[in-house]
Amino acid sequence: MPRDLPDWGAQSSQATVHEVTDLGELAVRLGSIDTHDRRGDVIWFDGFEDGLVKWGTSKGGTGSAVDLSIVKARNGLFSARLVAGSDGGRFARIDKTVPFPVLSPMGAEFSFQLQQNIDNLEFIFDLFDGVNVTQYLITWDDVNNNLLYQDSAGVDQVFASDVSLSITATLFHTMKLVVDMEKKVYGRLILDDTSYSLAAIAALAVADVTIPAVRFRVNLIGRAGNNDLIYVEDVILTQNENV
Repeated sequence: MPRDLPDWGAQSSQATVHEVTDLGELAVRLGSIDTHDRRGDVIWFDGFEDGLVKWGTSKGGTGSAVDLSIVKARNGLFSARLVAGSDGGRFARIDKTVPFPVLSPMGAEFSFQLQQNIDNLEFIFDLFDGVNVTQYLITWDDVNNNLLYQDSAGVDQVFASDVSLSITATLFHTMKLVVDMEKKVYGRLILDDTSYSLAAIAALAVADVTIPAVRFRVNLIGRAGNNDLIYVEDVILTQNENV
């Protein structure tokens, strides 16, 4: 029986069908949460469909909370709700620790939905090697609409201004930080459709004898007198990134 192409062909003669040759695209079509930036090899991801059992949580201040929510979701049914306290520490955070990897450029990505203005949102990637902790810290300052990175002296430096994020009922913003864990430098930050180069900027390293591991953290800091909240979704950790 005649055929249009051999079995190993990469195209089809049908007008409405094209064979998928990108495995990343195939994964997305099958329901993967890794849709925004597909570079790097995934080592761990979570969309909170199994609750918060995989996460560490902490909070501070009156009315603060970290819990599972069905009110908002980017994919699936659930998200993590972070509510900052109205006084005291005024924070709510989640963190995930994974085993020490083969060192390479690594990425950490998460999505978040804003309900109102906040004070700051901190995105922290820590590498514990048994001697030091190297900390990569990005802050979105909602008050001044700035993005900042923490330099090797522990000082926050503005690298982008006029960064105003929309507050829309169904909109999740996505942020991805890529760093070179081997060279201990930043690589780039992606926020929605914009990529910011942070190439070769040294990260802060301080003495810390914590057992080798990598930790990812999202920390919400609210405004005084308010219980500011965000919803967090679709956390993805990658290795072998292109920096």
